[in-house]
Amino acid sequence: MSGSGRAPGASLVSNTVEAIRLIRRTAPREYVLLLVCTIVSGIGLVLLLVAGRELIRDLTVADRPDDIGPLVPSLVGVAVGTGLTTLASAVQAEVRWLMAHLVERQSVTTVVDVASAVSLAELESPDFQDHLQRTLRQAAQRPWDLVQAVSQLAGAAVGGLVGAVVLATVEPWLVPAALLVGLPVLLVAGRNSRAMFVAVSAITPINREREYLQELLTGRDEAKEIRAFESVEHLRQRYEQRYDDEIEGFRAVSRLRSRRLLLAGVGATVITVATLAVLVGLSIDGRVPLADAAIGAVAVQQLTTRVRGIGGSISSIQESSLFLDDHAAFVDRAHRARAGSTSPAPARTAAPDGAAVALDDVSFTYPGATVPALRGVSLALRPGRVTALVGANGSGKTTIAKLICRLYDPDGGAITWDAALTGSGGLPRVGVIFQDFLRYQLSAHDNIALGDSRRHVDRAGVEASARASGADTFLTRLARGLDTWLSPAFEGGTDLSVGQWQRVAMARAVFRDAPVVVLDEPTAALDPLAEREMIDGTTALFGDRAVLVISHRFANVVNADDIVVLSEGEIVERGTHETLMARGGTYAEMYTTQAAAFGAERHA
Repeated sequence: MSGSGRAPGASLVSNTVEAIRLIRRTAPREYVLLLVCTIVSGIGLVLLLVAGRELIRDLTVADRPDDIGPLVPSLVGVAVGTGLTTLASAVQAEVRWLMAHLVERQSVTTVVDVASAVSLAELESPDFQDHLQRTLRQAAQRPWDLVQAVSQLAGAAVGGLVGAVVLATVEPWLVPAALLVGLPVLLVAGRNSRAMFVAVSAITPINREREYLQELLTGRDEAKEIRAFESVEHLRQRYEQRYDDEIEGFRAVSRLRSRRLLLAGVGATVITVATLAVLVGLSIDGRVPLADAAIGAVAVQQLTTRVRGIGGSISSIQESSLFLDDHAAFVDRAHRARAGSTSPAPARTAAPDGAAVALDDVSFTYPGATVPALRGVSLALRPGRVTALVGANGSGKTTIAKLICRLYDPDGGAITWDAALTGSGGLPRVGVIFQDFLRYQLSAHDNIALGDSRRHVDRAGVEASARASGADTFLTRLARGLDTWLSPAFEGGTDLSVGQWQRVAMARAVFRDAPVVVLDEPTAALDPLAEREMIDGTTALFGDRAVLVISHRFANVVNADDIVVLSEGEIVERGTHETLMARGGTYAEMYTTQAAAFGAERHA
């Protein structure tokens, strides 16, 4: 909207119209109720002003001050008018609260949907993260401002109209003079809105760092290490400094906006005082009766106040609209990213040599990197066989796992799948256990069922997966069994040991029931013997699947059907443990070195 190149006045009008449309689409019933309340409030205001004028007239011409009979109609009018405006105001407050929640839900849900759908490469971009956090924060805040501004705009418009009509009955030419009160506010509205948007955009990286430091200082998982290293005070000082930087940025823009608003306020005050002075002069000259002058003064105050309110509401809408534009730009950015990404790899009726998945001369470079993570990798995973990837850190093992899971698409070469083993849209069905697998702060049932959310209510399947992985041995002993929350942060919840969490992650992969299973060093936190037992148990559990094992401990892969050795993104050796040891190459050297070190540890 604001970036369309339109004149400022046209931009203000279009932004206001678009804001009203957004609220009407998101909360149609509440929108209608708000209009009804606004109309009722306007009727009450008319009654209040008209009855008030009649009451003043009756009081000035009354023969007997103690005779209130003639005053009853006016008093009733004042009472009814006051009651209607009070009732409408109370209902409006509740309606605004609900409308803001509905608009917030729509805005935040859109951001969540976008962030969940973009590629991992886009999601990891610092610029995208800045845009995401800024949009998410404003999506939670701006709907409240927007609903409040639109509601106040409607009320101010009705109140201003009533004031204008009443003032016109006193002296018509005072109406346009009073309307000029809103001009100074409108003149600064666009500039102030743009200044705030620019400030928030500039402060976003600082805000992200400050929020991360806040998570470090308050997080349960982080508490152990930062306290053990006595880092709390240092991190807190950094947190305070980032907050100071953030506030100073807002303070600077606040000073600028305040100066502009002060000048606008002075202009509006001068116009209001001048209008009232003219009205008083007309009354002194006898051209306007005292009762009419009194109610005219109220009408002037009513009209000028409401006109300033209209200007302020439009200014607030303009400011919110800039962030709504940013919200729309974020959504468009995600759409462009998805449209420009590589389309799903076409699945074949049968992948080469009966493989479940095959990588053919695949190359890949991470966004922002200059050195390829993979170069010319060709690899096939076959049902019923275990393929192991070994190599030094940074050799490309996890990158292959990410490509197989379609978290990234290759820059060169191709990845093909057996069509019978793919899910909807030709995308692969993969069961994966990463080294840093998620520990959901949800129920044990949820932790397993999220392996295949389409079958989330399959209780029998969840129980079977828990038994297959061995997780049932401890989950069934929990207070509420599978319904126990696996987090002490929630009432009745509990935490698990590292080994138990491994079993739950394995159960999740079992529940996935995928033709291809990727084990990316999921047991790295365990001791070597426990890790070997877990790896052997897992590969046996998925015996009929195509299994890819990544492990930094060579002893865990000696039973693999195929061992692939990676170095700097390239395959340098492949074969069984026996053939690779007989060859005496890289694998044999690394295996012997690691075995000797492990033997020394055992005898130390």
